[in-house]
Amino acid sequence: MRLQAVLTAAATALWCLRCSAWNVTRLYGIGPAGPPVRLTDVAVWRNRAYACWPRLDASQPVTLLELPWPETTDQQLRAPPGFGSAWKPRGPFRADQQELEDCRRIQSAVAIDLDKIRWHLYVLDSGGYEINNCRPKIIVYDLKTYKRVRTVDLDGLNGWELSALVVDARPFKGETRAYAGNTRGGYLAVIDPDRGVWHRLALQSCPPVPSLDQERRPQNSDGVTEDPDQVLGPGRDRDAANEGDRDAERTPEERDVPAECVAVSRLWSSVFFTSARSHDLYSASFRDLRNLTSYINAAGVKNGDVLPRELQVYRNGVKLGSSSGLYADIQGGLNYVFTRDFVAVRSSPGVGSDVAENHRVLLQSCDLLPEVTKIFTDNANYLQVWALNAVPNGENRHSVKINKLNKF
Repeated sequence: MRLQAVLTAAATALWCLRCSAWNVTRLYGIGPAGPPVRLTDVAVWRNRAYACWPRLDASQPVTLLELPWPETTDQQLRAPPGFGSAWKPRGPFRADQQELEDCRRIQSAVAIDLDKIRWHLYVLDSGGYEINNCRPKIIVYDLKTYKRVRTVDLDGLNGWELSALVVDARPFKGETRAYAGNTRGGYLAVIDPDRGVWHRLALQSCPPVPSLDQERRPQNSDGVTEDPDQVLGPGRDRDAANEGDRDAERTPEERDVPAECVAVSRLWSSVFFTSARSHDLYSASFRDLRNLTSYINAAGVKNGDVLPRELQVYRNGVKLGSSSGLYADIQGGLNYVFTRDFVAVRSSPGVGSDVAENHRVLLQSCDLLPEVTKIFTDNANYLQVWALNAVPNGENRHSVKINKLNKF
C-alpha cells in the first residue's frame, strides 16, 4: 500500500508539471481545427479568472471564458483517477449560453471588469460586428447566482472601436458607472447600468500639464503634503512649456485624447489615458470624472447624447514608446509593456521629468512576454501584478507575474 501511494503521488506530481497552461480548447471542447485562442482581457475573482476571447468568425464557439485561478487549468480539467471530477465552467460561461446571432446573449467579449462590492461581472460586448447584426452592449452577471442581471444596449456606438472597460462602484452614492474606452479617442462612453442608459463624455486636451493639486499630491509619513518641487523634481515648468509647444504643432486629429487604454489610480485620484500607438500619456481628475457623470438630468440629456460639459485632460508625460496594457497599481505606479523591447515597466506619475529615470524595469523577456494584452492584479491584497499574453508564452502560460509590491 505504501509503495502504491508513493507511485500515485509521483505520477500526480509529474502530471501536474506537464499541465500548467490554460487549455481553453480542451475545456470548451474545441477541436484541433478550431480557431486559435487569443485572449484580450481578464479579471480575477477569488479562484476564478474571467477572460475575453473576441469572436473572429462563426466557427468560434465561445467568447467569454471562465478559467481556474491560478493558471493550472489542465490539472483541474483532467484529474487523475480517484481524484474527483474534472473542472467545468459554470452557467453563462458555457458554450451553449453564448450562441451566435442570439443578440440577447454575449456575442463578442472585448473587455471585462468587476464590481467587487456587489459581486458583479461587467462584460463589454462588441456585438460581433463582422459576423452578425447585433448591437454592442454591456452585460452584467451576478457571481453569486451566475445569472445575467442587467443588459445595456449601446446603440449608436461602433462595436469595432470598443477596447477597454472600467467599472466605478460608488457605494456611498448608491450608484455605479462604467467607462468604455475606444480606439478612435476623443471621448469616453459612460454607462449607467441601473437606468440602462449611456452617454458620451468628450475629452478636452488642455496643455500644458498643471501641477498636482492638493488632493492629488502625495503626503509624507506625518500626513503633511509634500512640496511639489520636491515631488516633481526640478525643471518641470520648462518641460511643461515644451509639451505645450509640441501640442501646438499637432494636427487636430493628433490632439484628440487617446482613450484606447484607460486606468484609474485612486491613490492619485486620477484617470489615465493612452493608446497602443501613442507615445503620450494623459491624465484627468478622477473626482471631476465622477462629478460630470453623476446626477445627469434625464430630461435634458437623451440616451447616447454627448454630455454638456467636457472632461479636462492634461498631458502627463511620455512613455518609452508604443505600449500594451495600462494598469495603475494600489501604490500609485503605472504599469505597461514597451512592446518593441518586450519589457514590462513601472512608472511613477509626476515624479521627475526624465523618461528613463521615471521608469523601472520589472521584467524583460520576449519568451515570457511575447504578446501582452492586459496588466492586472489578483486577490492577494492587490500586491501581485500580472501580465496577460494573448497566446501562451515560452512556459506554455498566458499569465506571468511581473511584480510583487511591498506592503506599506
